[in-house]
Amino acid sequence: MSLLNLAVALVALVGLALWLRERMINRRGRALRDLLDGADALESQLQDYRRRMLSLRQTLTQLPSDMTAPAMASIDPDRQVKTALREVLAHRLWIKQQSGSATQQALDEAVAALNRSRTQLASQLGLLDEVADQLQVAGQGLRSAYQGASAALGPSGAGKAKPVK
Repeated sequence: MSLLNLAVALVALVGLALWLRERMINRRGRALRDLLDGADALESQLQDYRRRMLSLRQTLTQLPSDMTAPAMASIDPDRQVKTALREVLAHRLWIKQQSGSATQQALDEAVAALNRSRTQLASQLGLLDEVADQLQVAGQGLRSAYQGASAALGPSGAGKAKPVK
């Protein structure tokens, strides 16, 4: 009977070892998929960021330049996005070159870092939308004020100085 118990225990131990190995392989595969999918999603977010920044820049061009000059100088979506895309490419290269030998902890940390980057960028996109909305409202207010001032001055050469007698 003890030989039978030993055989059952050995089969159970081998089964457990195979199950743990399969679980580890699945976890590693999931981490690699998450890294690649996360890099794709981050790249898409960066392209969206570029589009929104260009739209914001277009909105700023419709406002008086003395008000918007500092903002216009700071908006350079191409430079900002190119830098971030280079970092995404570096991550992709790391995945390609190191994923086979990277520890599970390193893969998990890379996934977590990528997720943090995506969350931060999503937050920035939300702030960018808020700024764009505020600028739209401000632009409409300026247009209304301009139209009101133009109407008050009248169509007959408003703003022309009359000779002093």
